Amino acid sequence: MLSCKEIAHILASEEDLSIMRRTELRMHLLMCKHCSNYNKQLKFLRSGVKKLFKQKTNIDQEKVKKLEDEILKKVSSGD
Repeated sequence: MLSCKEIAHILASEEDLSIMRRTELRMHLLMCKHCSNYNKQLKFLRSGVKKLFKQKTNIDQEKVKKLEDEILKKVSSGD
């Protein structure tokens, strides 16, 4: 059976796993409360980071659109 240290490494790396390794991981997570909690925390942090980057991207796109509109107005008015 995999150790908690090995499980933590696998969870943090997000590497593709063989069917056997995936089964070992799932079995360990079912039996080990600490690793299961660690997995939940990692998932929470990853989703938070994704949301943060998504929000940042949306803000940047809004700024770009506003700048494009201002440029088009100035070009159209001849300023």
